[in-house]
This record gives sequence, structure tokens and C-alpha cells, in this order.
Amino acid sequence: MNFDRIIGQQRVKDILGRAIEHQRVPHAYLFNGPEGVGKEALAIEFAKALYCSNKEQQPCNTCSNCKRVTHFEHPDFQFIFPAPKTASTAEERQVLDSLANNPYARYKPWASPTIGIDKIRELRHVSNLKPMEGKRIVIITEAHNMTAEAANSLLKILEEPPGFMHLILITSRLNTLLPTIISRCQEIRFNILSDKEIEQALIDREQLDGQKAEVISRMSQGSYGRALLWLDEKFDASRELSLEFLRVCLKSPMNQFELIDQLMQKYDKKVIKDILSLVMIWFRDSMYYLNGDENIKKYIVNVDKIDTLHKFVNTFEQIDFEKIFQKVENSIQLLDKNVQLNLLLYVLLTHLQDSLYIKGKTQ
Repeated sequence: MNFDRIIGQQRVKDILGRAIEHQRVPHAYLFNGPEGVGKEALAIEFAKALYCSNKEQQPCNTCSNCKRVTHFEHPDFQFIFPAPKTASTAEERQVLDSLANNPYARYKPWASPTIGIDKIRELRHVSNLKPMEGKRIVIITEAHNMTAEAANSLLKILEEPPGFMHLILITSRLNTLLPTIISRCQEIRFNILSDKEIEQALIDREQLDGQKAEVISRMSQGSYGRALLWLDEKFDASRELSLEFLRVCLKSPMNQFELIDQLMQKYDKKVIKDILSLVMIWFRDSMYYLNGDENIKKYIVNVDKIDTLHKFVNTFEQIDFEKIFQKVENSIQLLDKNVQLNLLLYVLLTHLQDSLYIKGKTQ
């Protein structure tokens, strides 16, 4: 099998390759694992391999079938994703085009979309029709976002799957799926990617220089999709904002409110969440730095800012890491709820200030 476009996941590639080679492809797969590690990308490549007309190498990425699957134009191939009922055909096409451009970077324009009963009813109707070109392949991504009605409707397909149909469910939240759905699928577990796999992919695919690729790969925590988001969100600027947040936590309330006002005027909650995540990573690095040895660079994410990290940790007599991790993580979780953002950030800055004991200063 030719799954060279997929980053890592060699064990999964081998499982799927053997299934095709021995012509023992089950009716239903369940791809389970963290977000951004290649589940959607490999599902699409697997579909191409099943349709590919090249007998020497599958998928060949050059035959008509491979090209049509790549661009979601094959009449028997369907990719179902969460979307609101009001989504237009043009908006849904934009999502598919984003996958055709980069299967690790699906465009997600809606907040909290679901897969509704209408989508699954349509699938049930189609599943009863004979495919136009031999077999039907359906991918349902973010299957955990199916409504209860949709999930129960899908179960009826899984209970009596058509002989010409292969279904691939994709999820990062296995425990939210119906046990009866899980039991009727062959589960394949995807693992997080290594830093080296992500780093090399960023160099090869995004033409990043080595040092920046190394830093972003460590920031991404095993997710290439997350690494791509850091690129899109002006990574350097976000990281500088996180350091400014740390600097301001040691200053007066007036300075703190000024920064909070700037953040709220310029950025949405998603960017602010990223900034707080970077703050969390900075403190994690600080803890490793203080407790580390000559191999410390293996564990530090901000590997290009060792000098800054050294100055930071040596500013303090003591850092209450346990309290800091708890408060930052709690603030990140509260961002998804209906909270007063400026108050949340001010309280967090106050907690950080109380947790950092500056040398020579009485708290």
C-alpha cells in the first residue's frame, strides 16, 4: 500500500494494507484517537486505495478514481461532517475543498455543529441503492457529534450493513458513542505523533526552518493538525503575548487592566485560550528547567528561549507550580462558559502574582 502522504501511524497503515491485500475489509471501521493525528487523512487515503484502478500501487493518486476521491467527486464516495441545518451547499463544499487541499486541516466554520438525523436518513436511503461503480464508501467524521436520533438511525445501518458498503466512523471521544455502535465496528486506535514526525513534516510540507519546526512540533503535543493551527494563528505573536501576560502579572492592577483591555479589543476567546495554553507550557518548561539536568532540552518546549527561561526562573525565590497549573487550567476551561472575560483574566493574573515569590521581596 502507498500511504506515504500520511504522517506516522505505521501500525495503522499496516493493518489497513493487510485488509486490502487479503480482501478482508470489514463493513465498518471505527478510527479512534486524538484530534489532528491523521484519522481523516488516512480514511480518505484508504478510500482511494479501495477505489484505485492501479494494480501495482494503491492508492496511485494519478488514476481517475483516486483523483475523484481526492476532490470528493466520486459518485459512490461520501464524507459526512458536523454542520448546522442552515449550512448551504457552497459552505459545505468549502469544507470539502479544504480537505482536498490539506486533509490535516479541515475548515471548521461553525461553532458546536452536529450531525443531525436528516444526514443519516439520507445515508440510509442511499445505502439501499446499488452503487454506480461497484462499492460505496462513507466516512463519518466527528461521529461523537451525532445527535441521539442520528446515532440510533445509524445503528440500523450497522445492524444490517449492505454488502457493497464500507463505513468509516471517526472519533476523538470514544466514550460518548453508543456501545452498540462501537461493538459493530472494528476499532483502530491512532496514537499521537512524535515530535520528530511533526517536525519533519513541517519542514517538508510547510518549508519551515528547523528551529521553528522543532518548537512548534513540541507545542503541538502530538497533533499535526494543532501544529498547522499554530502556523495560521501567527505563532510568534501569540507566544510574545503569553510572555507579556507573565510580565504584567508582576505589575500593578492598572497595568494588568490595560493589558486585559488590549486583549479583549483585539482578540477573540480562541486566541486568548491559546495565549493561556502557552502560559501553561511556559510554566511547565520552567518546572523542567529547575529540576532538570544536562538533557533538559529534550523536555523543554520553548527550546529556542532557554536564555529567557533561565532569567525568568532565577527571578524568583519560589514558584508554586501546583497552584499555577490548577488556576491556569481552570481559567482555560471557564473560557468555554459564559463568564465575564475581563474578570476571569484579572483573577488569574492575581493568582499568578501570588504564586511567584520574587527574590528579595516580601510577599
